[in-house]
Amino acid sequence: MKKFLPFFQLAALCLFFSMAAHSVYLVEWFSDRFMLGPNDGLSQMMPFKSMLYEQYTSGEFFYSPLFGLGSGTYSWLSYYFSTSIIFVLTVGFFYIFELSGIIAEADPLFWAHAAVFINIARLAAVLFIAYLVFRYMKFDRLPAFLGAAVYGLSSMYFRHAVYWEFYADAYLWLPLLILGIEKIFREGRPGWFMAAAAISMIDNFYLAYVNFLVSGIYILFRLFMPLIENEIRRGKALILFVVSGLIGAGISAVSFIPAVHAFLNNHRPGYVLEVDWLALHDNILFTSSYVILPAAFVGMAFAVPLFRDPQFCFFASIVLFGIVLHYSPQIASVFNGFSAPQYRWEYFMSFTAGGAVAAGYSKLTMLKVKHFAIAGALALTVYGLFALTDTRLELQPAIIITTTATCLLIFLLFALAVRRHSKRGQAAVVALMVLASLAAGYQFLVALANDGVTIQFPLLLGVLGSSLFTFMLLVRGVSDPSKKGEAAAFIVITLLFLANGFQYVILVKGGDTELVTEEFMTGEEYDDPEINRLLAEIKERDAFPFYRIDWMEGIRNNTALVQDFHGVSAYSSILNDQVLQFYLTDLEVDMGRESVSRYATLGKRANLHSLLVANYTILARDDENVPANVKAVLESENFIVYENQLPLPFLRSTSNAYSEESLAAEPMIRREHAMLTGVILKDPENQAQLPPSPEQLDFDVIGVDATYEDEVLDITGESGGIDLVFENPVPPESDLYVAMHLFNLSEDQRFTIHINDYKTSRKSNVSIYKTFVDDLTLRLPAADTVRIRLRQGTYVLKGVTVYEESYDVLREASAEAADDNHFEWNGSRIDAEFNNEANDEFIVLPVPYEIGWSAEINGTQVEVLEANYAFMAVPAVPGRNDITLTYRPPHFRKSLLISVISLVGGVAYLWKRRKLAE
Repeated sequence: MKKFLPFFQLAALCLFFSMAAHSVYLVEWFSDRFMLGPNDGLSQMMPFKSMLYEQYTSGEFFYSPLFGLGSGTYSWLSYYFSTSIIFVLTVGFFYIFELSGIIAEADPLFWAHAAVFINIARLAAVLFIAYLVFRYMKFDRLPAFLGAAVYGLSSMYFRHAVYWEFYADAYLWLPLLILGIEKIFREGRPGWFMAAAAISMIDNFYLAYVNFLVSGIYILFRLFMPLIENEIRRGKALILFVVSGLIGAGISAVSFIPAVHAFLNNHRPGYVLEVDWLALHDNILFTSSYVILPAAFVGMAFAVPLFRDPQFCFFASIVLFGIVLHYSPQIASVFNGFSAPQYRWEYFMSFTAGGAVAAGYSKLTMLKVKHFAIAGALALTVYGLFALTDTRLELQPAIIITTTATCLLIFLLFALAVRRHSKRGQAAVVALMVLASLAAGYQFLVALANDGVTIQFPLLLGVLGSSLFTFMLLVRGVSDPSKKGEAAAFIVITLLFLANGFQYVILVKGGDTELVTEEFMTGEEYDDPEINRLLAEIKERDAFPFYRIDWMEGIRNNTALVQDFHGVSAYSSILNDQVLQFYLTDLEVDMGRESVSRYATLGKRANLHSLLVANYTILARDDENVPANVKAVLESENFIVYENQLPLPFLRSTSNAYSEESLAAEPMIRREHAMLTGVILKDPENQAQLPPSPEQLDFDVIGVDATYEDEVLDITGESGGIDLVFENPVPPESDLYVAMHLFNLSEDQRFTIHINDYKTSRKSNVSIYKTFVDDLTLRLPAADTVRIRLRQGTYVLKGVTVYEESYDVLREASAEAADDNHFEWNGSRIDAEFNNEANDEFIVLPVPYEIGWSAEINGTQVEVLEANYAFMAVPAVPGRNDITLTYRPPHFRKSLLISVISLVGGVAYLWKRRKLAE
């Protein structure tokens, strides 16, 4: 037991520093405010964790009917938490608490409360692992912990933990990969690298890709910069990396292959904007959200003698190379899968900066006072230049120059006093520093009272002041090795203050996490109690085993996961391509606002409501644009619940099959009619005659504060557009489908389309969230005039057509549909009984099609067909059809077999190497 005591002590120390690093959010937690972003944090992280926890603890690991229209979760949410090792361990931990009665339901509010404690535990593990890795590199205890602190307390950890929590897991796996690399170079032992590669690829395929690239950079530098004598030969090392890496990848197959399948079958428009090779997009010494280089590294980087030490030279070289990469959007694009530039790999720079600080601190005896005096003076000058050239700081150059010059003078005077061993001189300089700080603070307060300085001045002063003091203590450590501990302690304390300062200024205040309160999460803008009461009343009045509800809270597409109902909206970076294309192009369903990686509502199109069993719609009382064929059945103070009066059953049969190709040039309304009268398949053997073409209305076009010629609409007023005036009256019981192609010729102008009482917004052409789908179909209640209004600007507007929808086809389909079938949908299994009295050829289900579904009818395996663009159908037999549909992640059995074989092979490979070594 005693031999484990140092590890327990280290764990306790890491936990203490992690808690200290989260002081700001611990204070926030006591005030019922959470370590959680108000956007993706509330819209994705909390709903996904709550849903997956419920799934995993109930024995369902692969599918959820609640996620959008229904979706596999094992593969489609592998980018988030479904295969996250940390999340799975957290689920197990909290489930034990739940069984013990310590916690109640693990809903989104529970996960919000738990966020700060999960992040504290993760950061403690990061510090623990990084420390052990640096110790393996032969650093003493204090330098190793210093390096771990530089890595773990970096700004990116807290940014990731707050906004996209799963990204923070990368901080755990990178040190393990580095350890594996070092094990191969130093000992020729590939086991650690194999295990680290497998863990990283199992945990998150995207982070595994990033780690693959940064590990490649590390290995490339290591090939040409040996750190110890008698390292393994380069050729042999490369062979070990390839073999062990491939075995590790094979072990991860059961997670990695389904995840990659989801990624490849996701729809996200390619990034069409030009990506620069160089852009000074942030300030890595003062304000960067990705990496702020610690003062200790900046000072050591100018201490030339330290570069004679192989370890310092190695780590510092990677950091300097990383700085160049950091300022290249092209490299950021590469790290984001050659898509839009995203700066998510810089935690690698923090790790190598930690290695450089640990190495430099270990070799302070190589320096003389003059060496570090010069280094500190150069470093402070660079700080001043970075502040002077950063226009975002919005500070007067005179303030920056004066502040930097004062810091530089104080530092040089202190270095001179240390060199002359003058304790009085050192005390005098410290007193001077205190006076200068007080004077600067007073100047700031006076200027702030007169609105003469920005709030960023304390940031500049704080970074420069902490850097100055760090350099002064390092000078003392250079002069007197017994004083090195003071410098190390101050560096760690500074990192803690900067980490908490970053959280408060950038995240709590700048990132609006202070808005994420318990009151907000249980209020009308997130989990509205009024809506929850209506949902409960719907459940009480409707005994049907499955129905969807068209309702979304604001722009939170995953509302159904928060409020626990079957919805028609979803938001995730990786979504079923067929469903997204169904919304964007196949049916052109307007979602109220344009954005990638999400689908929302059904555009108030009654045919789709019936086809997808969206039997209820919840609208605000003042929303007069109500879907057709509905009846108000429930009301509350602010909302009305409408029930579809022309519903269709969950299972429908038909013998009318239409090909997607035959409908390729047809309007959306005819495609809806095809789904109502039959089924649309990729390539049916026997194709039925298409339903009649819908009626296209004639109209006159009148410009309003605009000119419209040659398909170009030029709006001259603040707002304008065109009126479509119909030649004949439109029956009041009908709807209008208005189709058009609309494109804004202004690059950076987002806009809203107002069409009668309906509105929908469109992204600017430079937005990374633009879909670039500009063919629109908008449903409106009957009117004699369609008024299209846009903001001032120039637009391409063509193909404007208007169709009348009388709903005769829907009425007939609803009247003829037999609803004597029975079914149960439990996660990844659907059991149904269908009486096919009409001897139809197909049974159609409103369940999204995915690779991984298998079907049996009356005990016989049948093919699952991709139907109605994004949904499922199965071949029917006459009479009784006992249907069993089962979902498993794509290629699951094959990938599981690969994992088992690779694991056995990996163990055998390591055992054989060990035997040969003996």
